[in-house]
Amino acid sequence: MERIGFFNPMAQGQAERLRVDLERVDHWIGLGAKTSDRVKRLIKDARQAA
Repeated sequence: MERIGFFNPMAQGQAERLRVDLERVDHWIGLGAKTSDRVKRLIKDARQAA
C-alpha cells in the first residue's frame, strides 16, 4: 500500500489540513483505482490549491 497523502480535518492554525501527491493519484486512477465520493472532493480541493 502506498501513502499518497493525508487529510487532517482537525487542523488548526498553521497545521497542514490536506496534502496529496496528485501525480501518484493520476497514476493509480489511470491503472483503474476507484475513489470514494469524499476522496474525489479532497482530490478536487488539492488540485484547486496546486
